[in-house]
Amino acid sequence: MGQLIVSEPLASRIRAIARQQKRPEAELLADLVERYEPKGDPRHLPPRPAESLTDADIELPPDTTEPTDVEQYRAAIRSLRPKLYRIARRYWLKVGDTERLALTDEELDKVFWLIDHEGIPRFKSEKDDVHLPPDPLETLVNLFADSKVTDASTSVRETMARKYGRPD
Repeated sequence: MGQLIVSEPLASRIRAIARQQKRPEAELLADLVERYEPKGDPRHLPPRPAESLTDADIELPPDTTEPTDVEQYRAAIRSLRPKLYRIARRYWLKVGDTERLALTDEELDKVFWLIDHEGIPRFKSEKDDVHLPPDPLETLVNLFADSKVTDASTSVRETMARKYGRPD
């Protein structure tokens, strides 16, 4: 049997409630603990450790080949995934998708893809059916990748001035 040290005022309150309910103090505390324990519903389960997301579960972008880049990418995904799963579960709860809501983090590790531009969680199996809009930041990066420009802010100002005929 373990011991728990509590302040005297709290101990007095526990004893008074136990006497009032004609129950042993240990039983009263056991009921209280049970009330606050996570239920079997996956929304109430503690998330699995991020390390359980295996390398095979993480799809690398095609341009990520350097070993340090690969490890940094995987570390970022491992820290981000539990947050995405929480967002996905809130969405599934809102729309009443109990089948997806019941998936554990370990199961989601195998099937989860992304949350699309409309806020809908998507699975890897939906990749061919979902058409994502182009990423404007990626378009901008590709624009500068093909040029010799080193100062993007100056280049953008000059380009906009030429296009719209405005001096800077």
